[in-house]
Amino acid sequence: MKFTLFASLLATASAFAPTPSAVQTSTSLNAATFGRKSPAKSPKGNGLPGWWNAQVGVTEPAGFFDPLKLSEGADAATLVKFREAELKHGRVAMMASLGFIVSELYHPMMESTINVDSIYAFQEFEKLNDGPLIPLLILVAAAEGAVAAKKWAPVDLKTKGSLEATKSNAFKMQADTIPGDYGWDPLGLFPEDEAKQIKYQNAELNHGRIAMLAIAGFVAQEEITKQGIVESWITGSAFPNF
Repeated sequence: MKFTLFASLLATASAFAPTPSAVQTSTSLNAATFGRKSPAKSPKGNGLPGWWNAQVGVTEPAGFFDPLKLSEGADAATLVKFREAELKHGRVAMMASLGFIVSELYHPMMESTINVDSIYAFQEFEKLNDGPLIPLLILVAAAEGAVAAKKWAPVDLKTKGSLEATKSNAFKMQADTIPGDYGWDPLGLFPEDEAKQIKYQNAELNHGRIAMLAIAGFVAQEEITKQGIVESWITGSAFPNF
């Protein structure tokens, strides 16, 4: 199917890429006051995250891509939430894209006699095992809860007054949160140089965007061809017009 073949060419499309935004700065003249120079004023930020002002996620050929204008006029907390969601979906999609292909070739948790397309693998796995969905849901809920406790703005439920004062924080992330940063880099791959950091961040975003398009294409392809990804590549069903 053409969609899967050309998914990688659409890598840079993203609904939540940062818009070019210049940091507002203030300057001062070196006027003498009582024989001394007045100290220069420090630059005044525009209130948006540093990675946004650095245009992380704005890459060619798409550049800044926000057709629904979701980022227009958004505050720092909203932009952090958008980017956090994009990174999380991209990472899941990268694992899913790899898993889709691998599970059709090698599936040790399934009986050797069970060979199904990836879109039906979970249903078949559930038939062979009692209640695999419940532990999975508990694991996901625990992971999401840990992230929420660390990165989401607090809502104080102790008293009615504290709830009224903090209820506006509901479902908002802390504005100073770094999207996608969970303090886990065991191999020390993330560089210290700022220019290289932006390069790495853009690489992850673009790979995640490719993967989100690819996994959507995999699902559509298997449903249309009624064949697995690898099988449809071998038989030519994935690209019948070639």
